[in-house]
Order: sequence, then structure tokens, then C-alpha cells
Amino acid sequence: MMTFLSRQPVRVPIYFLLLLMALSCTKNDNRVAAPQTILDRILEDSQFSLLRAAVAYAGVGDALKDGNLTLFAPTDSAFQAAGLGNLGALMAMSKEQVRTLILYHTLYGSVAAARIPSGQNAVETASKGIAFVNKSNDVTIYINNARLTQADLAVANGYIHKINRVLTPATGDLLTTIQSNANLTFLSAAVKRIGTSNPTLLATITNALSTNRVTAFAPNDDAFKADGRYTSLSAIESADAQTLANLLLYHVTSGVLFSSQLQTGTLSSLLNGNKFTVTVNQNQTTIKGNNNSDSATIKQADLPTSNGVLHIIDKVLKP
Repeated sequence: MMTFLSRQPVRVPIYFLLLLMALSCTKNDNRVAAPQTILDRILEDSQFSLLRAAVAYAGVGDALKDGNLTLFAPTDSAFQAAGLGNLGALMAMSKEQVRTLILYHTLYGSVAAARIPSGQNAVETASKGIAFVNKSNDVTIYINNARLTQADLAVANGYIHKINRVLTPATGDLLTTIQSNANLTFLSAAVKRIGTSNPTLLATITNALSTNRVTAFAPNDDAFKADGRYTSLSAIESADAQTLANLLLYHVTSGVLFSSQLQTGTLSSLLNGNKFTVTVNQNQTTIKGNNNSDSATIKQADLPTSNGVLHIIDKVLKP
């Protein structure tokens, strides 16, 4: 006859159960999320949907999660104001252009708002371009013409500062920017005429511009045509080089003044300190030379260069 032994419950010591529970908790606690990087914050913040689309399109995500960085991040409304309100608009640019755009908003190094020195500071961006950070009253901070609307979003590899405009990358120095702009062919021809007729004079002007941070008010082609003296490129090509040099210098003032920094008053030009008048209204800013009957209007503002900023105007200024 077979007999079955009754199975008694196994009694586990209470200290052993507590040990298992402790080990289990330790295992779960080790599943800590990796520290959030600049890229991670962009991916999760609803205000950056267009920025993350640009990052993905340009393939620049890896550059935003390594090292110590500071990103001046345009919000969706900033992209929309710049005419980049959807993926199609972004993809109308080449991937390399968008990559340069994003890296122009990026600085190497972790910089909190409190560490930005007062006044204007020229900084080199991750795209190798120059941008200008201006801090006034220890409160208001601009980078080029964009204002910081929320500073110091701290992440593992640096800081994000939200800005209200998309920055335009600087493409060269002042003269290079003039020569590459399709609306400034007459002014570009004037620069060429100076160099062809008197290389020493052009070198003097170039040196004066490169050793100073400057603001230039550049007359567009229609402004030259309306002026009466230079109605065609051939007229400029035969003009006196010194006259053209004086004209160029009268449109330039020392110091970098983006539209947000322009104030009603007078500015001294590089032409022997001759002044012109700036009038800032709510909807437009005008510039008037000493011998102009009417004021010029800024038609396109805030084109950054490596040695300053360019504003395109619709009249030639007369000293």
C-alpha cells in the first residue's frame, strides 16, 4: 500500500524576504533616465516643434547632445515670423543651409544669462559665424536682433535660451555682404570702382571697417537710380573713386546697432564725423542725410556681418 506524505509549507525567514525586497528595489532604482540634453529638451517641448523639424531635416541632432553648449532656440512663433512655418518651407533650403542656420544659434560652452557681460559682446558660433550678444540693465538680452524671452533652461550639457526671432547667419564681412546681395549691385559696383581706380584707397576703407565694429545703411539699387547722379552701372564705373569712397563712408557709423538698438537722434558717420539723423517710429525707422530733402526708410534691417550689421535703405544719403 502506497502512502502519500503530506507536504508542509516552507517557512522562509522574515529577514530573507526583506533582503529580496531590498534587492528588488535596488534593481528598479538603477533604471534611472539618462540626463536630459539640449536635444532631448527640444524633442519634448511643444514650443520647439519647428526647431526639431529643422534639426531632423539637417541631421544635426548629434551635435546638440555632446559637449557643453548654449543654444539660443527660436520658438515656433519665431520660425513662423521668419516665413519658415512648416516643413515645406524648411525643405526649400538645402540641408547644409539649415545645418548652418541651427549651428549659428549655438555656442560652444555653457553660458547662463547671469554670466553674459553687460554691453555688447561679439561671439563665435558653432557655425564659425559671428553673432553679437547685447545685455542692458542686467536684464534685457539680445542676440543680434532677437530678444531672450526665457533664459536658463538648464540641461545636462548646457543651457537653452528661448528667443523670439530666427537669426540670419552672417556670411562674411561688410564689403563681402554688400557684394553678394542681389539688391546692392550699384553699391557693389561702387566698391569695385574704388578698388580698380585706387586700390590703396579701398585698402584704407577696408582697414577702417575691419578694425571697427560698424553699422552700415546700404542704399539699394532703386535708391541709386532715383538719386540722379548714378542712374546706371556705367555711371558708377566712370565715377571718381574718392567721391564714391566718401559716399560709402557717409553711410557707415561706428558701433553695431541692430534695429532694436536704434534710437531717435543723430549718428556720426565715418566720413570725418559728418552726421545723419535717425528717427524711430512704431512702424518704421528712417535715416536722413544733411542734404537730403526726404528721409530714407529701412527696407530690410539687421543683416549681420562679421564686423557689424547692415540695414538696406531706399535712398542715397547726402552729407
